[in-house]
Order: sequence, then C-alpha cells, then structure tokens
Amino acid sequence: MDKKGAIEFSMTTIMVIIIGVAVLALGLTWVRGTFTQVGTITEAALENAETIFGEVGFTGKIGTPAVMIMESDDAKRYRVNLRNTGTTPITLDATATIIGGTPANCITGVPATSEKIATGIVIPGGGTTEIGGGILTKDCTEGGIVRIDVVDTTPNPDISYTSEAIAIQIR
Repeated sequence: MDKKGAIEFSMTTIMVIIIGVAVLALGLTWVRGTFTQVGTITEAALENAETIFGEVGFTGKIGTPAVMIMESDDAKRYRVNLRNTGTTPITLDATATIIGGTPANCITGVPATSEKIATGIVIPGGGTTEIGGGILTKDCTEGGIVRIDVVDTTPNPDISYTSEAIAIQIR
C-alpha cells in the first residue's frame, strides 16, 4: 500500500509540473506579444506626433513633415499645409517631384512622379489650406526626397512661391 500511495503522489507531482510549465509558456508568449504590440503602437504614435508637430508648428508659407519613415514595400499619404502670408487672395499650383531611391524608380508618387498634386488653389489673405499626396515604395533599399514646389499663378506663374522637401527613410 505504501508503494501505491508513492506512485499516486509521483503522478500528481508530474501532472502539476506539466501544467505549470504549460501555463508558464503560455504566459511568456502572452507577455512577449503584449510588449510587441506596445512597441508597435508607441512607434506609430511617435511617427504621427512628428508629422503633426511639423504641420501644426509651421509659421512660414509651407509646412510638411520633415521625414517619412517607410518600409521597403510601403504606401503612405502626406499632407502639405500652405499659408498665404499676404493680405490679398492668391492662386497656387503645387508640384511634387520625387528624387532618388535605389533601385531606380522604387519610390513613386500618387499621382506619378513630378506631376502637379494641386492646381488652382485659392487662399484668402492670411488664410491656410491643406493639400496632400502619396508615396509608394517598391523594393527600395535606400530612401529619397520628395520636393514640393509651389508657384503663385496670380501675379506671375514663373516665380516660385515656396518649396519644401520631405526626406524618405527606408527601414
């Protein structure tokens, strides 16, 4: 009888150890997944904050995010804020030109590279407006630059109103 009790005790101990190891493994997996999600959410929040501060804090004629961090195969939208620093209404055209990217043409825009992203934008004196575009990366190994050129078509369509660049970084 003593041996039977010893065997039952051993079986119970083994079952408790197996259940304990299983619960520990599941717990560690859950903790790792939670921290991965927190890291992703934090990274996205910081990236959005950088974009928002770049757009809200502009005091000149144009405000864009300074940097867009993208994956090698990614798609993101960007916003460009424009301000009329004068007192009379103006009409603007905006063109986005994509420069760089390895391999060649791995960074493209929406619309296509070096096309107007907005035409005939009327901004009242002292007013602001927002335009936007998009960037697509396809098998990129190096980043590039998106140059935004804005021309005032009201007085003279050949004179640049303002320009800004957005650096594209590839992870």
